[in-house]
Amino acid sequence: MMFARPTVSFILTVCLATALGFAQGQPATANGSAEDQVAQLERDWLAADAKGDVASLRRIISDDFIGSSFEGQILSKHDIVPEEAGPGGFARATTANNNVRVFGDTAVLMGLINLAGTPPKQIHVTLVCQKKSQGWQMIAAQLTRVQ
Repeated sequence: MMFARPTVSFILTVCLATALGFAQGQPATANGSAEDQVAQLERDWLAADAKGDVASLRRIISDDFIGSSFEGQILSKHDIVPEEAGPGGFARATTANNNVRVFGDTAVLMGLINLAGTPPKQIHVTLVCQKKSQGWQMIAAQLTRVQ
């Protein structure tokens, strides 16, 4: 029985270290409710596009992404993630009136994107996101200009 206490202590130390290591490896969006995580994913997407952060865009947008352009064309991830870094069209964009519904590992976000400019413009956005092993990703999007 002399070894029981050090063994228990060792096991607890290993478990704690493993849990802390796992928690540190999680993306920032792993905190909060699923609705909050999906709303944050949209903000992360707009920020990555504005900065031309290709690595973040590749992480945020699922490989099997499907969307539609303003002209009604079907888009894939390859169509919307640039090959090289460079600012996209969402510089200084903000979100408004977001409404997120979660259905298991799938979520739908509907809301507005406010585009900076003179005059400022708005876009209605519908995003479909799915929780995968690496976190929430966009799997579909529909953007419509507000007239």
